[in-house]
Amino acid sequence: MSDQVIPFRYIFYINNKVSDKWKHLAGFLGFDPSIITNIAGRNSDDISRCGDMLGEWQRRKGGEATMGVLMEALTDAELGAVVKDLKKKYPELEEEPMPQAGPIERALREAAGGAGTGKGTGVSGKRTTEGAAAEPGGSGTGAAKSPKRRRKSGSSSKPVVLMINDEYGTRKGGISTIHRGMARLLVSKGAEVYSTVLEATQEDKIDAAADGLQLIIPRTSPGDPRQPDLSWLTWDHWSRYSELPPNIDFIVGHVNITSRAARQIKEQRLPDAKLIQVTHVIPEDANHYKSDARVLSIGNESDSILEDLKHADVIFSVGPLLYDYYTLQTRQVKPHYEFLPEPSDIFSSTDVAYVDTEAKVVLSVGRVKGVERLKGYDLIAKSMDIVFDCLPHTKWRARGVTAEDFPKSKAIIQANAKKGKFTPLMYGTQEDLSKDMQKANVVLMPSRAEPFGLVGLEAIAAGVPVLVSHKSGLAWFLRSQDPEFDRLIVEIDDDDDEEAAKTLAKRIIKILKDGHREFQAARKLKEKLLTSKYWEASHRQFLEAFGL
Repeated sequence: MSDQVIPFRYIFYINNKVSDKWKHLAGFLGFDPSIITNIAGRNSDDISRCGDMLGEWQRRKGGEATMGVLMEALTDAELGAVVKDLKKKYPELEEEPMPQAGPIERALREAAGGAGTGKGTGVSGKRTTEGAAAEPGGSGTGAAKSPKRRRKSGSSSKPVVLMINDEYGTRKGGISTIHRGMARLLVSKGAEVYSTVLEATQEDKIDAAADGLQLIIPRTSPGDPRQPDLSWLTWDHWSRYSELPPNIDFIVGHVNITSRAARQIKEQRLPDAKLIQVTHVIPEDANHYKSDARVLSIGNESDSILEDLKHADVIFSVGPLLYDYYTLQTRQVKPHYEFLPEPSDIFSSTDVAYVDTEAKVVLSVGRVKGVERLKGYDLIAKSMDIVFDCLPHTKWRARGVTAEDFPKSKAIIQANAKKGKFTPLMYGTQEDLSKDMQKANVVLMPSRAEPFGLVGLEAIAAGVPVLVSHKSGLAWFLRSQDPEFDRLIVEIDDDDDEEAAKTLAKRIIKILKDGHREFQAARKLKEKLLTSKYWEASHRQFLEAFGL
C-alpha cells in the first residue's frame, strides 16, 4: 500500500474526520504558512479547505504522497485516533507499518543526522507505481501516472455510477424522467448507482429506495436562508456534497442542466472516472422562442455545451433530432450514440376507455412562464377559442402551471380564449399525468421547438389520441417507425400564428367529434409502438458504455 497512489476513499474519510484541524495537519505535511493562508482564502468552509489542501499535497508530491506519509503526519499532528479508526474501517491498511514519524519530524531527524526515512515513506527518492492499483480521486496533475484502476473491494465487479441531477422525481418532466429511467436501467443490470439531488421529498426517497439506488442530498447549515441551487452542484460541491462515494467508475451529467457540474466533479475529485454526458437541448432552436436575452446567449450557451462535451468520454443524445444535431456539432470526436427512452409502465399499462359524452377534455402539459411560445401555449389558447365556439362543453386542462406561472397563463387565456374554460394544474408526477390522460380526449404537444417530446410518447403509450408538432424530435422518431404514426403529426406554421392556430383547432375538433374512431386508432398505435420494442438496441448500447 505504501507504494500506491492513495485511494480516494481514504482521503474522503480523513477529510471528514479532520477538516476542523486542517491547518494543523497541513503544517505537518510541510505546507508553508503563506500557502495555508491562500488555501483558506479560496474556500468558504473547512471541509473544502481540507479537501483542497490534501489534493494540493498530492499534486505537489506526486508519487511521494503515499498513505504511509499521510498516516505518519496524522500521528505527528496528534491525530493518531483517526489513523486507528481508519485502519478499523479499512482492514487492508493493517499492512501499513505503524507510523513512526511524519515529514516534519523526519526532516528534523535527518538534519540532526538521525534515522533514515524508512521504506515507502521518504519525501526524497522516486517511487515506482508499476502494478499499483489507482483509485478515482488520485494524485491529479503532476502525480505519478497510475495504471488501470481496480473495482471497489467486495464480491461484485459491477460498475459504480454517480448520476448528477437536481431532482430524483418526474415532476419537472423530460430530463428528470429520463434520468430516473437511466438509473433504473443501470440498477437492473447490477450497477451500484448514486444520484445527487438539490432536495428530496419523502416520496423521492421512497422511489429511490424502490429503484435500488441511493440519493446524495446537499449539506445545509441551520439558519442559512439560501435555497438549493444548481450552483451548489457546479461550484460548491466540495462543501455541499462532501460525502460523495469514493470509488466511482462513471459520472453521468445532463446537458445543459448538470453537464458542467458533472465535468467539474470529475476533474476536481474523481479524475479516473469516465464522464458520460446526455444531451437534451438545442439552444439554436429553443432560445429563439424565449426572451431577447436568451437569443443573445445562444452563442455562449452552445460554446459552453460543446466544451462540456469535448471533455466527455461518451455522449448520448435523446432521440434522432438531438443525435443528428450533435453528430454535426461534435464531428464524432467522441463516441456518440442515440438513446431512446422506453415509456414507463405507468403509461404502457394504462387502459384508456372511450366514453361518448358532450363534455370533452383537452390536455396540455408543460411550463408556461418564459416558454409560452416555445411550447406553443399561445397557439393552444387561440386554437381553443375556436374549439369552444364549435364544442362549447369542452374544457382545457394544463398540467405544469405553478403558482408563480399562473398570472402569466391567466393573461394568455384572457387575451386569446374564453374565460371559465381553462383549468391550471400544478406540476405532478407520472402517476398524476397518467390520471390526467385517462380523463382526456386528446393530448397536445404543439411546440415550436422540442428536442424530443417525452410527454407525447407517454400519451401514445397510454393509448390516448395525441397531436404533436412536426418540429419535435418525437415527430422525427415517429416518422422513422411507421407511416401510420403520421396521423399524430400536425404542421405548425412558424410564419403565421393565426393560420397555425386554425390548423391546430381543426385537428382538435376532428378528434373530439370522431372520438370513438380516434380512440380505436390510438389503441392500435399503442400496440404498434410497444410491440416494436424500439428502445432495446439503444439501451444495449447504453449499458455497454458502462461495461454491462
